[in-house]
Amino acid sequence: MDRDEPRSRACLGAGKKTGARLGRCYHALASRMGRPIIGGGAQSELQRRLAQAPRLVLPRAGSDGDGPVKIAICVIAKNEEGTISALVSQLARQTLLSQPYRFQILVVANACSDATAAVARAALLRAFADRPADILVHETPIGGKARSWNLAVHELVAEDAEIILFLDSDIEFIDDLVLERLIGTLRADAALLAVSGHPVKNILKKRRKTLIDRFSLIISRHALTPHAINGSLYAARMEPLRKTWLPVPTPGEDGLLTAMIHTDGFSRPALHSVITQIARPTHYFEAHSVSGFFRHERRMTVGTVINGWICEFMWAANYKENAGPFIRDRNEKDPEWIGRLIESRVAGRRWALPPRMLTWRLHSLRGIGVMRAVERAPFSLAATLLGIWPAIQANRTLRRKDSAHFW
Repeated sequence: MDRDEPRSRACLGAGKKTGARLGRCYHALASRMGRPIIGGGAQSELQRRLAQAPRLVLPRAGSDGDGPVKIAICVIAKNEEGTISALVSQLARQTLLSQPYRFQILVVANACSDATAAVARAALLRAFADRPADILVHETPIGGKARSWNLAVHELVAEDAEIILFLDSDIEFIDDLVLERLIGTLRADAALLAVSGHPVKNILKKRRKTLIDRFSLIISRHALTPHAINGSLYAARMEPLRKTWLPVPTPGEDGLLTAMIHTDGFSRPALHSVITQIARPTHYFEAHSVSGFFRHERRMTVGTVINGWICEFMWAANYKENAGPFIRDRNEKDPEWIGRLIESRVAGRRWALPPRMLTWRLHSLRGIGVMRAVERAPFSLAATLLGIWPAIQANRTLRRKDSAHFW
C-alpha cells in the first residue's frame, strides 16, 4: 500500500447524542479523503505558500527543566527496502538531530518479506555512527499497521521518551528544518497533544503539468484538515499515546487515532484544538495515477466507513475514562471483535455505505460563501461523480467476511 496516503478521514463527533454525533463523524471522516495538499501552478505556488506561513518562534531546544528531552523517531515500514535508506539519509540531515535532545530511532519492520530490516539497520548505523542516538530495528512477523503502532508505543519506545515522531519511509522532506519545526510547534504550546505534517503532492514540482495533474491539484487544494493527524508525518506527546491502544485491525489508523486524541479515548466531547497541522508544507508524497486514484478512493471509503462504525460502537458505551485499556483487552481476548462488528453492520444490507460517503464533497460547499461555492462546485461535482465507482467497489468489499483486514 502507499503508506504516505491518509488512512482514513478524521473520525470525530463532538455532540452527546450518538445519532447526531455519528452524522458529523462521517462528514468529518469524509473530509480526510483528500490528502491535505496545496495545488495550483508551478513551483512558485509552493514558494508562495512557504513565504506566507507564519514565522514560528521555537522554544529553546533540549531541556525541560529535568535534563534533555528524549524524542523517539519511529518508522513503521513494510517491504520498503528500496526507500528506507533514502529516508535515513534525509533524517540524518535534519537539523533537529543536531539539537541538544536525546534521541531514540526506531524502525519497526512490519511483516516484511524483503530485506527492509537489514537495509534499515545498515543505513542507520552508517548515518548515525558518530551521533549519540539509541537505535533499534525490530522485526515483527505479524502484519498490520495498527498492531505495529501499539507495539511501538507500548513496548519498544523508551519509557523516558516524552515526544514521538512517526514518519513513513517513502516521504520526501521539503527541507532540513521540517522536524525541528514540528517539535518546536508542539513544545511551544502546552495545550497541544499532537502536530501533523503538511504534505503536498509531488506533481506540484512539475514545470509542465498535464490536465489530469491540474485537475488533481484543484480537487484537493481545499482539503486541508487543520486539526487531524496525517499518518505520513506527525509529532505527538507520549503521555496521551501511552493511554491509547488502536483496535486491531484498524484500516486507517491516523483517522481513528485523531478521534481518540480529540476525545481522550471517547470519554469526552471532541476537543479539536489539541491537534494542529503545521502551516508550512513539510513533505512531498507521490500523486496517484488515474488507476491509482480509484484504488485509493476505494481504500479510503472502506477505511472511513469501518472507522465510523468503530466510533459509533465506542460512543455507545458511554465511557467515563479513556477507552484505551478496554481496546487493549478486546484486542488480546477477542481478536475477531472488529470483524464481527463489521459483519453486524452489513448483515442483511445490500448497500452498507452511509449516504454522506457519496456526497461529502458537495456538503463541503456549505458555509463558504456564494462566490467560492460557485467556483468550487464544478470540481466538487466532478469528484463526486468519479467517486461513485470506488464506492460501489467499497460496498462489495465491506460485505466480504475479511473486510476488516482490507487495506
